[in-house]
Amino acid sequence: MKRTCEFEPLSRAVCAGLFTMVFTLAGASAQAATTTVPPKGAIRSLSATELHSYLKAKGYATRGGIGHDVSDSGDGRYRGLAHFTQSFTFGGVQYPYTMLGHQPRSGKSATLRTVIVPLRMHFVGFGPTGNVNVDFDPMPAVNNIVASPMFQNAGFANGVGQFVDMMQRATFWNKMDANHDWHLRMAQPVVRAPVDIEVTPETGVLSQSGTAYFGDVLIDFIDAEARTIVQVAGLDPDEMVMFVTDNVTAEALGYHTAYTVPNPDGSVTLQTMIYTSWLDPALVDPIIADVSTINHEMGEWANDPFINNVVPGWAFPPASDPNSGCSGSNLLEVGDPEGNGATYVDFPTVVIPVGGYPYHLQDLVMLPWFAGEVPSSAQNGWYDFPATNYLTSPTVVCP
Repeated sequence: MKRTCEFEPLSRAVCAGLFTMVFTLAGASAQAATTTVPPKGAIRSLSATELHSYLKAKGYATRGGIGHDVSDSGDGRYRGLAHFTQSFTFGGVQYPYTMLGHQPRSGKSATLRTVIVPLRMHFVGFGPTGNVNVDFDPMPAVNNIVASPMFQNAGFANGVGQFVDMMQRATFWNKMDANHDWHLRMAQPVVRAPVDIEVTPETGVLSQSGTAYFGDVLIDFIDAEARTIVQVAGLDPDEMVMFVTDNVTAEALGYHTAYTVPNPDGSVTLQTMIYTSWLDPALVDPIIADVSTINHEMGEWANDPFINNVVPGWAFPPASDPNSGCSGSNLLEVGDPEGNGATYVDFPTVVIPVGGYPYHLQDLVMLPWFAGEVPSSAQNGWYDFPATNYLTSPTVVCP
């Protein structure tokens, strides 16, 4: 399988070894808008309505995870992003959680580093005769993400700042230092040269709506590629890696993961990683457009970086919606309650402009919602952010 290596600082030898790897993951699957499964390699034709249903049904995913015995350890061998551990009590049970940054009561700010790896996806060999090839350039998406409230200051209900910082400050407003000096900021990301990925009918599906194409690849395929890139990229332990595609999904709109990487010096890196799609707001509904996926994943990464924060089982809000039901999840994934279930239509995205561009942010729940706090200990008694008024009560616990 041909690859083009432009990812620095890979050596030529390593690069050649990396990009001659062949990922032949069988059983390619993607959720279809109809009950008929087209032949492998066929291009699915979708109306605008079918496209929206097809994409939103993919939802969001988590993968991997690192145990609290490692993530919360004081052992100097374990190296990663700055993080702290606290707990809450619900129904007489104590639930520890680990989040990014320093202890809020310390008043100490943290600035987290990100490396963005654009993935230039080449879908080859599609169509009835296998002669349809479609390329997806990630750079417009990357440029928009860098210019978005994920990394630039914007106006929110609680002031001006970056999305993750403002959400976490709202969450811990009444639990941080008296001067409210605590912050969780993102450094301006380092954008690496795009990495070319070839997708065939064995590893992906191609859809068309009007004149626009959309790609979908196996999540195991993209995760294997991403982990290999991380392995040979020479990244620092305190860097989060973000992989970005444009109008291409991976059996999910996005996911975040965490895993351990042993190092030659005996240390162990607690590696965190995000994969996010960017969907063109001119082609899809605002509820899944532009940064709605990346703010979902970054919010979850900040609140559950090692995918080990267990909470009481929760139901999708609001309880008044007849589509509400138990989620089957007991993880502190702040994007899932409003954005990853049957009630997502109750929670429209929140428009946060930067430089005149209207970015669409998914509304997320905050820690007090999972903790069942009444009233919420967050700023102004909020349970959600950035809307701050979509939820007025905490979780409904599921067995």
